[in-house]
Amino acid sequence: MENKNLRILLLFFLSFAANRGLSQALVPSLGTTTNFALFTANGAFTNSGVSQINGDIGTNVGALTGFPPGLVTGNTRLPGSSEAQQAALDVVTAYNYLSTTTCGTTISADLTGQTLSPGVSCQPTASPTTLNGTLTLSGSGIFIIKLNSALTTGTSSNIVLTNGALASNVFFQINGALVAGTSSSLQGTFLTNGAITLNTGATLIGRGLSITGAIVLNSNTVTNVAAPLPVTLVSFAATAAPATRTVDIRWTTSLETNNKGFVVERSKDLKGFTKVGEIAELAATSKALKNYTLVDLTPFAGTSYYRLKQIDLNGKTTIFPAVSVVLRDDTYGVFPNPVRHDGQFSLRLDEPETATVRFYGTDARLLPIQKTSIQSGNLVLKTVGKLSAGVYVLTVEERGQMRQHRLVIE
Repeated sequence: MENKNLRILLLFFLSFAANRGLSQALVPSLGTTTNFALFTANGAFTNSGVSQINGDIGTNVGALTGFPPGLVTGNTRLPGSSEAQQAALDVVTAYNYLSTTTCGTTISADLTGQTLSPGVSCQPTASPTTLNGTLTLSGSGIFIIKLNSALTTGTSSNIVLTNGALASNVFFQINGALVAGTSSSLQGTFLTNGAITLNTGATLIGRGLSITGAIVLNSNTVTNVAAPLPVTLVSFAATAAPATRTVDIRWTTSLETNNKGFVVERSKDLKGFTKVGEIAELAATSKALKNYTLVDLTPFAGTSYYRLKQIDLNGKTTIFPAVSVVLRDDTYGVFPNPVRHDGQFSLRLDEPETATVRFYGTDARLLPIQKTSIQSGNLVLKTVGKLSAGVYVLTVEERGQMRQHRLVIE
């Protein structure tokens, strides 16, 4: 019996070692691109807004613009530099290596709601790959996800890692472009055969590496998994308190190294940020859970965005992704309703500058409508031409949400 148990134990360890060796063998060699948060071998690199990049950035062919206002904690490798030239070779090598890996699981082009285990997962069709919700990667091991088409993620979509999965062990090969939707959250190293576009507020923990194609940023946060942050942020939340017209900001950290303190900033458009307040750290290094609170006594009406900036003792800063909060005095709606004789009315909404408004007639046809001004945070609209009496529909799309309003013309 004892010998039998020893044999079983030996087989277990041999199996474990074999699986571990197989898993590690899947890891592509990134070469010098290991230290890059974003790099393209052939394409322009542009940024709009105050993007925060933790890691190196660069391009080997094409202009690199937008830094500042973008902030880089790392090196900027310009076209033609020896570092950019070598990185261009290394990213192609890594991409080609992933092409040689054997598929273990076939997945559909719609990644929404799927849960993947370690190994090689393939979307082999030319159908556009999409993610309009959550993709879960579960388990400790190497994930290689090969997509035979471009990848587009929807607003606020995200990749969630559970049961020991790590962003440093996740590798996407995309035969096409990567477009990350507004406020979406991605994790892993993305090697693409096309452009990389991060829309407003999208975040990436990992790397974006392209063998050919432009890189376009817009107020994003990208953190290279090879460059650990001085502070591990467990949570960050902003909650509106309508009764007092204030916003409560709370965050928790689990690890702090050489931390000087925190600054909370607020924005109306994710482009320009102003300081709400700051908290100085009394103990620069900590391994315990620590909770912080701050109250914004003068928040914006409507939608605001809050973000946390951490400052090292040496002056370096790390900016974490922003969160949104809504504080309103009035309910959404149209007024006056019925609309007065000149066809002009106001629409209460959160983001009058960027909201998409459509006007439909009694026969469901799309009708023209004019945006005339913004008054007290409300959007002033005017119908075009003489309209017959009846009930019309106004649709509003903002922050990824759609609402409908009934509009009466007498």
